[in-house]
Formats: sequence, C-alpha cells, structure tokens
Amino acid sequence: MLTIRGLQVRYGAITALRGVDLDIKQGEIVALLGANGAGKSTIARSIAGLLPFQGDITYQGEKLVPNAAEKNLRRGIALVPEGRGILARMTVYENLLMGIYTRSDKSEAMADVAKMLERFPILGKRRDGLASLLSGGEQQMLAIGRALLSKPKLLLLDEPSLGLAPLMTDTLFKMIAQFRDEGLTVLLVEQKARQTLKIVDRAYLLETGRVVTSGTAQALIDDPTVSDAFLGGTH
Repeated sequence: MLTIRGLQVRYGAITALRGVDLDIKQGEIVALLGANGAGKSTIARSIAGLLPFQGDITYQGEKLVPNAAEKNLRRGIALVPEGRGILARMTVYENLLMGIYTRSDKSEAMADVAKMLERFPILGKRRDGLASLLSGGEQQMLAIGRALLSKPKLLLLDEPSLGLAPLMTDTLFKMIAQFRDEGLTVLLVEQKARQTLKIVDRAYLLETGRVVTSGTAQALIDDPTVSDAFLGGTH
C-alpha cells in the first residue's frame, strides 16, 4: 500500500530524517518506535502531506508530493495528530462533522456520523458539549472518530496514548487491534514499545532520524539487543 524510499526532512538547519526506507502492506498494523526526536512523527506528517520532504513516498502506486494534505486525505490517508488536534471551541458533534467534509456521499456520511456516536457512547452523551470539556481519553476517541469518518484506507496514529491513564491506554490499544479486523491499514507512532509490539504486525525502530532495525513484532521482542535498547532490558 505504501512505500517510502530515501525520505529526508529538514527543519531549518536540523535534519529530522536521514534517508528512511519503509513499507506498509494493506491490512497491516505497522509501528514506528523510538524516543522523542527520533523522527517518528515526522514520517507520519510527511505521509499525511503536512511537510516538505525529499525522497519518494508512493501510495497505492501513486507518488505523493509534499504539502498536499487535503489531496492525501481525499486519497484515503487520515492522520490523528499528536495532541489530538480537536477543535476546542466547537461541540463534539461539530468536530465529527469536520471528518466528512471531503466526502461527496453526504446522506451516507451523515448516517456514519450517527453510527460513530453509537460506537463511542461517551461522545453521544457529550454530543452538544464543547470538545474542550472532554477528558484526555474522550478527546482521543473524538479525534479517532473524526478521522474514521473520512473513510480512510490508511490511518496514521501519532502518539495516541500520550497523556492517557493506563486503563484508557489499554482500551485504546484494544481498539487499534480491532481496526485490522475491519480491514483498515494502520501506521502507529508510539513510545510505549512493549505494549505496541503486542498488537502490531511489524515495527521499525528509529534513532536520530534513521531506521536502526525492523522486523515482525515477535522477532523484535525476542531480539536481546532490541530488548535492551527499546524494551527495558528484559534479557
């Protein structure tokens, strides 16, 4: 579904990505793991069309160009950004409506909004309240629900567990695992490496803008070097 070759991104004098190669197959959940500043979010934002970049990003056989976020959304690439990106001064319902603005099937889209409120009952209860009044976990549900309403083929989740309580994090990871059963392809950016590897098919481990290793989730869990460097040193 997605192929990246030689991806480079600079922020002024700072090089954030240094020639990243990455592949995602349809129906997979693939993780990007690493510490803050490793370049994980930069990869997701580049795919979404929010950054200038050098190198090649090919999605379903078509090369993506930098700074083409709306076009990429219409192609089926949806990003749930780090920090959730909800519209705080709008209601929960109005936030969800923003998820369908690129869709032409308006009657079906409105029906999907109603179904999303049923899928996340807490959002249904807070439907007419300001999004800013939701808890962190509820805001994350809203951000994911809004992205799903665009009917994406590739869902980019950037640090979705950030700032969430452990119980809500567990709920979130179970939901992400279910996306695979729904036929959705997911790129998951996370720092919670051990918990992430329990639900993903494959992962890429990054340091200072480079991929240092990659493999299936189980292979990475079983690798003593990976365990010591990324998983808390269980070996």
